[in-house]
Amino acid sequence: MSTLSDVQALYDSVRDKWANSQAHIVAHVVLVGIVFWICGDTILQFSIVLIDPKLISTNEWFQLAKDTGTLYVSFLIPILMLAIYVVLLRTGGQLLVVILMLILPPSPRTNRYRLLTPWVLEPLAIILEKSDFVLNDLENKSSDLALKYQSRKNEQWETYQKSINKLTKNAQIYLGDFLIFLLSWIAIFIFLPQISWVQINDSKYWEILLFLLALAWFAWYRVSRAITVIPSMLMIYVSTMIRTDSDMKDLLEVTEERREEVRERLLELLRKEQERTESGPSLLGFIKYKAGFQGGTQEEEKVRQKRGWPFPSLYQNGVSFSFYKHRYTQYDKQWLAGYFAYLYYRFHKRLSVLVKSLWQLARYIVTGAP
Repeated sequence: MSTLSDVQALYDSVRDKWANSQAHIVAHVVLVGIVFWICGDTILQFSIVLIDPKLISTNEWFQLAKDTGTLYVSFLIPILMLAIYVVLLRTGGQLLVVILMLILPPSPRTNRYRLLTPWVLEPLAIILEKSDFVLNDLENKSSDLALKYQSRKNEQWETYQKSINKLTKNAQIYLGDFLIFLLSWIAIFIFLPQISWVQINDSKYWEILLFLLALAWFAWYRVSRAITVIPSMLMIYVSTMIRTDSDMKDLLEVTEERREEVRERLLELLRKEQERTESGPSLLGFIKYKAGFQGGTQEEEKVRQKRGWPFPSLYQNGVSFSFYKHRYTQYDKQWLAGYFAYLYYRFHKRLSVLVKSLWQLARYIVTGAP
């Protein structure tokens, strides 16, 4: 049993070290791929002087280092240098991320509450015990209650903390690393122009610089997206805890009229927030409008009529066949045609769900946030 536990402990240790270093390793692999593979920079050449091992073994300083044990300590120098590099990389990266987020914070037009629904926010809104609340009130209340639930150190809080760390940690590491790479690349060509390697690869300077700028921008985009969803995730967590909190049971016992009033207020606030984010000029909004996914009442009616492309009339016939009992219980001459339309409707619905799921997956992979 002890052997198995030792193996498990070793596996957990390796897994934790890999999780902490994974983002740094991937960032360096991407850097090497861009510099030497995509852009074709020449590899830095080192001149190695061949030394006779016999001369070293007979040297007095070598014998002294061997006798005192200093020779064996020297093998730790590369590990020590690597550790110093990692510390400087992480510290410098974190500092640059903080500076960048202060200069370029997430866009105020971003809908921070897009993950929320009236049902999720209902407990928070009820315990506020006010009718004219706004979304900021719910956010502040969730922050206050989070301290209470955090002090309990329960499993739910640990799960929430892990999800937040997974959401933001790697994105910040990538951003910090790419910013360090970007500044280092600029510094090499500004302060060390006399090095032969710099002179040989001077023509690749702007190409690699643009690549690093693009990577830093993409990492910043992922960090900003992650930051904007943190308040929503906290509100979801606190609302879930309120539903199971015995101390909140009395506050949640309200009339059905009060619940309906709260839900309508929440629905109105979330709708206004969505309208606010879509009110400004947006290229994505233009694309959605031209594709028929966004518009006013008349446009929405046109979209409804075209639903089920490429055969919208067949789709509507299938919808009618599935919802009205008098159609699918009357086995007349039109039943087979209606059933065929119904099959097309079902196939189209499942295909639409699959496409939406793939879109959500691709969106999550790109943005790194729900």
